[in-house]
Amino acid sequence: MRVMNFLPDDYVQRRGIRRANWMCLGIAAGTLMLLGAVVAFVFVRSWTMAGIRFLTETQYQEASRKIEDLKQLERRKDGLLHKVELSTALLERVPRSHVLARLTNHLPEHTSLTSMTMQVEEVQVNLDKPAASDDGTEPAEVKPPRGPAGKNKNQPHIVRVKRLRFRLDGLAKTDVQVAEYISRLHADPLFENVDLQFSEEFPYQESVTMRRFQMSFLLSENAELVLESSPAEPAAVADSAPGGKKGNS
Repeated sequence: MRVMNFLPDDYVQRRGIRRANWMCLGIAAGTLMLLGAVVAFVFVRSWTMAGIRFLTETQYQEASRKIEDLKQLERRKDGLLHKVELSTALLERVPRSHVLARLTNHLPEHTSLTSMTMQVEEVQVNLDKPAASDDGTEPAEVKPPRGPAGKNKNQPHIVRVKRLRFRLDGLAKTDVQVAEYISRLHADPLFENVDLQFSEEFPYQESVTMRRFQMSFLLSENAELVLESSPAEPAAVADSAPGGKKGNS
């Protein structure tokens, strides 16, 4: 059966266009609402993350300040411990005035000291090393017995002990005076391991050139016994210098 449609064709066409327009409008409105929801979600999330980031940075800065304060306290503690160790070593063993007196008395003529620094350092000492006999000869080498027991028994026993190391800076006219000063310190039993760090020309004044030198040495382990046995030894060595004059301190 054929259905007769008496509606005008232009009316039907306009109604289809209106229906399509409403559908497009609904789709556009839904899309805009979805975009608005996404933008709002992103904004809220960004705001929340910014707050968390600000709180985290604040906590991090506070922790950094605490760590820096702790490091400063540790450095201050290390400095105080170093001063205590140095002062204790000097007070318990040798007064600084005695060390300075010996160093000054050993100075050759036209030689002076500009600075002296002290520090405590750890050195390795072999406790199993045999000592020399009274006549100065080395003892005979003892061969270890064979077997595992003898091998373990003869392993060197090395310990670390704290020693005082001095560093001297001074001026001299020639390298001969520097060498003479080193030889005098070598001859003094109060000092050990005397080493010359460097010796170079130094423009002291206009048209006056001198030798600037630096040396280091360790304080003897038997410093107290050395001072008790030969308290006047530095003066005797200084009097034997050329011209009988002491260096400038």
